[in-house]
Amino acid sequence: MFFNSFTFAAFLTVVFFLHLFIFSKTTKLRNLFFLVVSYFFYGYWNWKLLGLIAGITAIDFFLAKYMSNSENKKPYVIAALIANLGVLFFFKYCNFFLESFYSLIHWNDTDGVFTPLNIILPVGISFYTFQGLGYVIDVYKGKIESSKDPVAFFAFISFFPQLVAGPIERAGDLLPQFDKKYEFNYDDVRKGLLEIAWGLFKKVVIADRIAIYVDSVYSDPSVVGGKAMVVVLIFFAFQLYLDFSAYSGIAVGIARMFGFKLHQNFLSPYTAVTVREFWARWHVTLTSWFRDYLYIWLGGNRCSKWRCWLNVLIVFVVSGLWHGASWNFVIWGFINGFFMVVLDRIIKWNPTNVPIKVVSWGITMSIWTISLIFFRSSTFADAITVFHNLFASSTDIFEHGLNNKNFYFTIYCLAGLMSVEFVFKMWGEKIEMWFYERSPFFIRWTLYFIIPLSVLYLGIYGDGNDNNFIYFQF
Repeated sequence: MFFNSFTFAAFLTVVFFLHLFIFSKTTKLRNLFFLVVSYFFYGYWNWKLLGLIAGITAIDFFLAKYMSNSENKKPYVIAALIANLGVLFFFKYCNFFLESFYSLIHWNDTDGVFTPLNIILPVGISFYTFQGLGYVIDVYKGKIESSKDPVAFFAFISFFPQLVAGPIERAGDLLPQFDKKYEFNYDDVRKGLLEIAWGLFKKVVIADRIAIYVDSVYSDPSVVGGKAMVVVLIFFAFQLYLDFSAYSGIAVGIARMFGFKLHQNFLSPYTAVTVREFWARWHVTLTSWFRDYLYIWLGGNRCSKWRCWLNVLIVFVVSGLWHGASWNFVIWGFINGFFMVVLDRIIKWNPTNVPIKVVSWGITMSIWTISLIFFRSSTFADAITVFHNLFASSTDIFEHGLNNKNFYFTIYCLAGLMSVEFVFKMWGEKIEMWFYERSPFFIRWTLYFIIPLSVLYLGIYGDGNDNNFIYFQF
């Protein structure tokens, strides 16, 4: 059940009104309701996997509970690490490491073929295991108390707006919200719906249109070269950002409709002028998770500069592996970690005047865009082909699923999007305050109608369109 489907629209409508008129009367009833609908939402993909999320949630709940009453807390947090990372390793990385080991010991056997185990990758496993593990670690560190309410905790881990692809919420921020009495707030519903509409616009109008072009090229990168290859690299950078930020924005909007506040996962990252600023704005909840639970544990910057640089590289490589069981993702993480070390830690690049900031922005975006070749390519060989064909003879940029009209429509949308992002980066709070509090009635309602109608009229739909959110695979 995808956010950009009519099935989910019907599901959300029913859930919203059931919650509003029946199940919001008490916090216990409300939490039980969210638990049931969240498990229904997750089970819609594969009901057999409900036992997995329920099992790992129960383990985290009871380990934290017993740990809070014990003088020796370390065995409990170690058990949580083994349980969560063990489950994640088995379902996501077992075949990857088995294949890598097989290739290593059969490096000179050209006839050998690795047969992977038949393991289903559960949707959202990377997200809900990190959310649960973060909770146990916070209890271990004494940052929060262990939950006394199993229904609220199970609802916290499985909360359907952010269950599948984040944001990865901290228990100290989200869990207490399940204990608050619900009061209907018209502004929250209105703002939440607008965030949902804007997310859907970015996803089905722009990102899915770009996906047609990108998928066409990456299906056989050997036949594409020059300008067309440059275009697809830029297009994929925007597809990834729009697709994932759309999901995160929709999740924030849905939660807001029910009175919950989630963290914004993207803070206009493509307006960042340095690598450090980019990673402070990109996938914020995951970046902060790795900072707090891995980078600091490794020693952070409280050690020699060489060790600090190594810590940064380790975090980025692990982040790459978190995204997918492939050496391509490891290379992608290493590239970004390498430039973080060189530009931020060694050179300590910090542009101050406008011309230098523009140049720095171009360098930052170029590093990111080039690194995404490994992120998107199916194999290492495909990535090398893409690099090689960047300098090959140019092929027609209109031969890859988008005709002239659709191609330029996409370009105009991207230009408009970047303009909006820049304006909101500079004056976002003032614009939002003016729009909701002082703007004329007809301006607000014109926008309320234009965005949904644009989604319906200009969106990419149909059986031939694989319009899943990219981060569902992680």
